[in-house]
Parts: sequence; structure tokens; C-alpha cells
Amino acid sequence: MNEINTYLTQLSKQLCCSKDVTDKIDNSYNYLEGKIFEHFRDRIEKVQIFGSYDRGTYLPQTIDPYSDVDVMIVFKTNEFQPDTFLKHLREFAHKIYPRSEVSPDHPAITVILQHTKFELVPAYFENSFWNGEELKIPAPRNKELKWITTDHLQLKKDLNKKNERENRMLIPLVKFIKYFNSLNGKLFNSFLIEEFAINRSYPENELKYYLFEFINDLNTKDLSEEQIKFVQELKIRRKNLITLEKGNMPEYAIQELQKFLPYPC
Repeated sequence: MNEINTYLTQLSKQLCCSKDVTDKIDNSYNYLEGKIFEHFRDRIEKVQIFGSYDRGTYLPQTIDPYSDVDVMIVFKTNEFQPDTFLKHLREFAHKIYPRSEVSPDHPAITVILQHTKFELVPAYFENSFWNGEELKIPAPRNKELKWITTDHLQLKKDLNKKNERENRMLIPLVKFIKYFNSLNGKLFNSFLIEEFAINRSYPENELKYYLFEFINDLNTKDLSEEQIKFVQELKIRRKNLITLEKGNMPEYAIQELQKFLPYPC
């Protein structure tokens, strides 16, 4: 049933940012980067975009109000606790964007502009005897540690490698799940969705089979009640789509898709 693939292919195009949107984000980032170096001067090593925008799994804010562009500010030394770094970033943001909304969202400072939301994340490099140089970012509030190690470049490499191996169907798949996740209040961490997608095996080379396989491999172990409902709904939709496909009922299959993956308005 090619109708399902046709629908998913069209949806994947609608979940991409237009050139106009990416140009605005890039221009805003270039301005932000310059102001960060100007403000902190020789106290920082580098500034860089990371996260979903860097990996190509970003959803436009018009589709996903939770979408943000992560910006890492790498300080030269770890002289302070995370809260102190965040305080400096908050003061900087208020100075540069006095008319914009600036709020703490540990472990980041959020700057909300008209067309995008930036998450400013402090970081520093720490030399480890066992692992060499490690990049540290603030740990979530619920962690006992103050800092955690991150390797954002490795996830990007793994995602790109897997995406190429899977005929560039992995990134659209990730966007489908992130889109459904957004429609349901963002119950799952986007980073974990991407990791899960990377570690799956996909037997057939069509978008619908990627979606079916991803959903089939989901389990409800150690999930909250809301997350369990999220997974159960996806599994019911998958079962319904397969049944409708076998019954040669394309119009009903499209109706089923529209119930949980509607085209954005």
C-alpha cells in the first residue's frame, strides 16, 4: 500500500524548516555568538550550536512549540558551580535581549525570540586520568552530581552514519516520533528518541516499515503512566495500520494516520 508511504513522505517534507526559517535562526545565532565573545572575551574557549538543530532533527517552532536551538558556551576554567555560570549567562541575556523573555531552565538559560528559542548551556573541558579530556555540562536538578559528561558529537556521527546506511530514512523517522511526542506534551526526551532510533534494525526499505519497526520495539518498562499510554497508543495505531493495509483499505489507513500524525496546519 503505497498510500501510507506517500502520506509519510509528504509529512516528512512539512516537518522540515524552510530556508527562510533557517536563515533567520542562523542570522540570530551569528549575532548571539558575536555578542557572547564580546561580553565574555578571554574567559571562553568557543561557542557552538549542538543538539537537534545541529543534527538535522529540529522541528520548526510553528510545528513544535517546545523546539529550541541549543548553544554551548565552553568556558576555559571551571571556577564556579553551575548556578554561577548560569547566573552570568542570565545577566548576559538580559543585557543583550532586554525586550525578550529570558528564563532559567536548568541546566540552561532560555532566550525566547520571535522566531526561535535559544538554550544557552555552559560547559568546560576537564582532564580525566582515565578518559582524557571530557566535556562537562550542568547536570539536571534531580542528579546528585553538579556536572555530567557529554559527547554530543558522537551522537551526531552515529545518527548521520545510520541515516546514510538506511537511505536517509532515519531522520524522517525521528521527526515523526518527535512530532507525535510534541503533540502529546513531550513526554519523552528527544535525545533518547534519537538514541533509540539509531539502535534499531529496519528490515525493509520503506518509511512505513521504519515507523512500524520503531513502534514495535517500544516497551513500557520503567515508564510513567502517561508514557505507557503514549506507547500503547502508538502500538494500537500500528496494529490498525497493518490490518487496514492487509485489507486493502487505503482511505481508512490514511484516516488512521491522520489521527496521530496529522499534517501540520
